[in-house]
Amino acid sequence: MKTMIASAVILTILLIPCLLQAQADQRAEDEIVTFKYGVGFQGTFPASGLSGMMNITDDIAIQAIAGFFGTLRTFSGRGLYKFQQEEYWDLYGYGMIGAWSYKGLTTAATRTTETVLGLGIGGGIQYDWRAFNQSLPPIAWNLELGIGYVDFNEVNYSFSTIMIGAGIHYRF
Repeated sequence: MKTMIASAVILTILLIPCLLQAQADQRAEDEIVTFKYGVGFQGTFPASGLSGMMNITDDIAIQAIAGFFGTLRTFSGRGLYKFQQEEYWDLYGYGMIGAWSYKGLTTAATRTTETVLGLGIGGGIQYDWRAFNQSLPPIAWNLELGIGYVDFNEVNYSFSTIMIGAGIHYRF
């Protein structure tokens, strides 16, 4: 728990300059091309899977991730806030909540499954590939860093972790 609190403090300290810079910058709204929806893959450990996104406003988006790879599975929802938007990239923060399911062996003969609530916070940058060539399709990739916490009781498997990942989404 101490590691999770320390990680949250460090992440907050790292995000404060981004927030201050975003407030100081004026952006040209007519130059920014936004898309309402996105579908793709989000591979942010440990919440990896198929992903769908929807912009609620210019600054706020929601995302659902269905991660069904391996023994640790999740269905997570995220709220994203875009701190800074430029023509080809966005700087954002996110909060995540999800149902996490562990399916594995606790002893040689016992198979155990448990589903619990998991939480996470983090930040990232999303970049539009059309920055390289305007004729490319509207595909965006992202890189993220965050912290997460999941507590499995029955299988005695709990963790708070630094989440590192990447994703790719087709925007429309």
